[in-house]
Amino acid sequence: MAEPVLLEVRERRSRFGRVVKWSFWAFQLLMLLGSLGTCAAVTPFLAGPDPEVAMGAGLFGAMAIGTLWTLWPLGTLVLGLLALLTRGRKRLIPAPEPGGSP
Repeated sequence: MAEPVLLEVRERRSRFGRVVKWSFWAFQLLMLLGSLGTCAAVTPFLAGPDPEVAMGAGLFGAMAIGTLWTLWPLGTLVLGLLALLTRGRKRLIPAPEPGGSP
């Protein structure tokens, strides 16, 4: 008699795990939109005729992008770790018999 073939499957995430996973992706989208939005908001002022306004816009843009580039990796690390830790458990189940009814 041959040993049964076992398949490794994962259970579904818990409700908290699904919230963490969607929070991770929402955070990624928010950071991307924040970076692009900052560039889009600052660019018209950089090309303006007033050098003081251009300098202020440049400093604001640099600080905003610097803040986003600091928060993005840290938030990704924290939320990514939580997403990995909230995955469903691995289970071993017997494989279905070949030629069985669908």
